[in-house]
Amino acid sequence: MDRVKIAVVGAGRLGGFHADKIAACEKSVLAGIYDTDPNAARCVAEKNNVPVLESLDEVVGAADAVTIAAPTERHFELGEFFLRHGKHVLLEKPMAVRGSQARALRAAARAERRVLHGGHTERFNPAWQAVVPVIREMNAPLIFDARRVSPYTFRCTDVGAVLDIMIHDLELVLSVVDSPIRSVDAVSFEEFGGYEDACAAQVFFEDGSLARFFASRVEQQPERTMSVSARGKRVFLDFAARRAEVVSAEPEILDGSYAPDKVVYGEIQPKIAGFMGEHYRIKLFEKSPIDPLQEEENLFADSILRNDFAPRDCGAEAVELAGRILTACRKGSRK
Repeated sequence: MDRVKIAVVGAGRLGGFHADKIAACEKSVLAGIYDTDPNAARCVAEKNNVPVLESLDEVVGAADAVTIAAPTERHFELGEFFLRHGKHVLLEKPMAVRGSQARALRAAARAERRVLHGGHTERFNPAWQAVVPVIREMNAPLIFDARRVSPYTFRCTDVGAVLDIMIHDLELVLSVVDSPIRSVDAVSFEEFGGYEDACAAQVFFEDGSLARFFASRVEQQPERTMSVSARGKRVFLDFAARRAEVVSAEPEILDGSYAPDKVVYGEIQPKIAGFMGEHYRIKLFEKSPIDPLQEEENLFADSILRNDFAPRDCGAEAVELAGRILTACRKGSRK
């Protein structure tokens, strides 16, 4: 097989984007579009000059793999269906609503020897990719502060802010912290009703690291930022601007040359204004032309062609953590 035939299941806004990226990938062919709404499927199919697939069985017959961009509540049902029919699956985030479902999907993929990727495009953000090696070299304990907020969009209303937007940051943090979770604290509130529209969570890890998350879809201005702090190094990310900054202490800071018992305030006072700039290095990573969604679809096709069945993300683990956060919100206690 030189190119993978991939069908898109779900012809909404995100499904249309996926179809465009699959069609543009050198290692894949867009096999067709399926949606329960024939008109939506027809619009995406006509744009890409591919057939409308009339049923899930027709998708099975037409494609080697599927990208699922259906409503979240259907992710588990559809993912399991296609894996059991021998298809490789890319599932938009979150992979499922519950951790048990995400684990079941991983088990099905292993049993069928099929590729299963979670659609966490922020992993491909060039700012994140630039600093992942830096973060992995930082010594625990690490302190993460993630803030992801936006105005209300009236999309993804079948889940709340945790599974809709916080899930991105949960997946990113879990991908770089190699330590079990010790405990979780969280609080949330509803504004539009039905599900939580804002949530603040703290996750404590066994190695002493702490991750603080805030997600809200009822803010005036969008923001997608994260900071990572450890002794001698700080990382600042702006995902929307695709910009990252790494601040590193010079050796004389870490070797104790400026410890309180070695500094005379009267002598150091004239140097304070420029001290941080002189003794900390700053490295910037600016925006690049990388298209995260295109990179995600490229990796999916490449993994299939190379028979690489290892999970390429922490999507299942992120769903499990999201469940613990929601439980803590409901019970108002550490779980």
